[in-house]
Amino acid sequence: METQEQQYLKGFNHGYLLAIHEPELVKSIVANKNEHNIYFKGLVLGKQEYDMEKIRGRLKGLNRNEIPRKDITKNKGKER
Repeated sequence: METQEQQYLKGFNHGYLLAIHEPELVKSIVANKNEHNIYFKGLVLGKQEYDMEKIRGRLKGLNRNEIPRKDITKNKGKER
């Protein structure tokens, strides 16, 4: 028999993988709330973790693609 921790971990991993490969399916599963089932709690949090990682990746991409600042030292010493 599986412990609650094992059930939670299995649900978390399944939620994460479903969010990657079958996002519409996991959305419909999560819409049916079942707070009493530890596997379901893991599934929901696995999906949320994937969503947060996706957002973090987008934010990192935005940081890398920032508009370059003017380099003040570039034209230093040159007359206009």
